[in-house]
Amino acid sequence: MDSPGIFDDHAVAEALFDALPDVVFFLKDASGRYVVVNRTLADRCAGGDKSRLIGRRPEDLFPLGLASNYAIQDEEVVRSGQKVDGALELHLYPGGVTGWCLTTKIPLRDREGRIAGIVGISRDLNAPGDKSNGYAELASVLQHMRVHFDESLKIEDLAAMAGLSVYQFEQRIRRLFQMSPLQLLHKLRLDEAIRLLRETNRPIGEIALHTGWCDQSAFTRNFSRYTGISPGRYRAVSAKKST
Repeated sequence: MDSPGIFDDHAVAEALFDALPDVVFFLKDASGRYVVVNRTLADRCAGGDKSRLIGRRPEDLFPLGLASNYAIQDEEVVRSGQKVDGALELHLYPGGVTGWCLTTKIPLRDREGRIAGIVGISRDLNAPGDKSNGYAELASVLQHMRVHFDESLKIEDLAAMAGLSVYQFEQRIRRLFQMSPLQLLHKLRLDEAIRLLRETNRPIGEIALHTGWCDQSAFTRNFSRYTGISPGRYRAVSAKKST
């Protein structure tokens, strides 16, 4: 690996994250190859066999669109030395289903201060079942958000639909989804935007308006913030990888 010794003290962290089935944990070298993974990542990508992941890169394990995003995000952390903090992104779940997670990546430095790798976690944001505490009261509002995410939705109006104050609505959403109502709305919009970028040739400005953003600038800013990559670069890399 790029810097022997930087990953020597991983055993405790690996054992700790092995006990968390809703969290992916990993260490990568500066080239983006997995050095340490937890049981959750191994279960999802290698039938539970951690050894099958070691030394491999995201493009060896994940579908094209996801792999491109992860790889570019890794490269940016190594290049800039800046962490990714709570990025909202897609992840792979058992059975090949994709879902959303919050990802944090931090550069690892050797004794000379050079970036030698990345440590990161991705925490699942699974939608709760109908019997989850507080979900039933929000079901109709959440369905409205799923159908009308491309419209100018106001948090005040959504809270009123649920018969809650804005504060109560925000607290309920945070408890169930570990994100704010605005983040949840952005998630729904970005989900569709990612699909359109990957599967169509529609102009980015058109996609921005179609998915509820006021203009292309706002779309690009939020897309980059939550996914770690601009819409144009995401499309370009995805197209390049598919050829």
